[in-house]
Amino acid sequence: MVNFEAQPNIDDPEMMQLAEKVEQEINKEIPKKWMLTMSTVIGSEPGVKSFGASRLLQQGKITVNIIDRFQRNRTIYNIEDGIRTRLKKIPGLISSNVTEFGATPLSSIRSTVDVMITGPDTSVLDKLADEVLVRLENVKGLTGTERTWQGMSQRINLDVDSSKARLYGLTAGDIALQVASAVGGLSGGNLRITGENPVSIRVRLIPFQRSDPEQLKALSIRAKDGKRIPLLSVAQLETAYVSTAETHQGLLPTIDVLGYRRNIAVTHLHDNVKAALTDLALPRGYHISYEGEIKQMNESFTRLAKALALGLAFLFLMLAIAFKSFLDPLAIMISLPLGVIGAAWAMMIAGKHGCMPSFMGFILLMGIVVNNGILLVDFTKTGIRQGKNLREAILDAVRHRTRPILMTAGASAVGMLPIALEWSVGIERLSPMAVVAIGGLITGTFLTLLVVPVLFHLLESGRQRIKLWYHG
Repeated sequence: MVNFEAQPNIDDPEMMQLAEKVEQEINKEIPKKWMLTMSTVIGSEPGVKSFGASRLLQQGKITVNIIDRFQRNRTIYNIEDGIRTRLKKIPGLISSNVTEFGATPLSSIRSTVDVMITGPDTSVLDKLADEVLVRLENVKGLTGTERTWQGMSQRINLDVDSSKARLYGLTAGDIALQVASAVGGLSGGNLRITGENPVSIRVRLIPFQRSDPEQLKALSIRAKDGKRIPLLSVAQLETAYVSTAETHQGLLPTIDVLGYRRNIAVTHLHDNVKAALTDLALPRGYHISYEGEIKQMNESFTRLAKALALGLAFLFLMLAIAFKSFLDPLAIMISLPLGVIGAAWAMMIAGKHGCMPSFMGFILLMGIVVNNGILLVDFTKTGIRQGKNLREAILDAVRHRTRPILMTAGASAVGMLPIALEWSVGIERLSPMAVVAIGGLITGTFLTLLVVPVLFHLLESGRQRIKLWYHG
């Protein structure tokens, strides 16, 4: 995804030329044989100067679809860096950002970093956004920044003199409607083409007549009696400079400063952004909130932590009911943190960050590793019921259950290798889950064979001593 923005007062032809230059630079960076499709969106429908995600006339978006990573010798991140370097040389661009796009729930978020500034006055918000942009330029981990709207957009305001308008039998609404029809256009029907959808036709003034204040002053207005009068005789035109858009949250004006990240953990990037804005002085009535991916991630991880805690509680209760003891589940569940050791090392070696798939891997890992502890404890208790002493029962359980435990863990780890090694297109986002599961299985399995028997021996020995003391 290539997002770019021009000066607020750019017109349609200039914006089209600028978009063509951006396309040319992209074509220079990406070989033709790698390019599948390229779609460019600028401008808007008549009467609506925006298209999706609050984008405006001077903002453009190009979607580039290239062949997958197995058919090219450059990574998508390397290609992005090359495009960024080329776009910086194009005159007339305020900002340009290049990011990879995936069909995930996070694709609906505007960017990883979203610093929202809220306050009552848009002119103050404009200045604060500029200061935030300057501070974010030196933040490590950001590839680029942009604002959701710019200030100093030139507008022409129509100020109707009601007393003069009444002399011609007109109201302010009548005059505004005629001016809007001349500038914005009226429907002129549809152009019908065989085999295609009809093309709507709008009739309005040519560009220089509808954008030049002197031309608009001479615009002919029809009075109530049918006579034509110049617009200047009933209204004044004033040039004003305002923001290019209006955004609100909680009934208060807002402006968002967006940042795009490199291959860095979202939490680390968020810490860098907060450190850069720590001493930013905000006037009374203005505040900063952090939206974007960090907000969604915190909400998701909170729900995931609650689900994990609830799962562990139910697991303990289930084991307590199955073994008719509150101590035996402790010996079994000690295998869970043992798997985390290997998972953490595996993530570090593979260079993966903590994310939703990796935490899903922890939950998957715990479902597999806990079975190993159940097998050992259950086989040990069976040996005790058969008359064996505690030490003999534990050694016999380890001796007989090691092979099936290793076979189960090995089969699970080998089955996840294709995911961990990203052997298929689109499986990259699940790679952390497989890395966590493989690392946790390898370490957790071997540590379980050592720690669970030792802990069970301590608990069972203590229970037997207490029982002897109580009956003695």
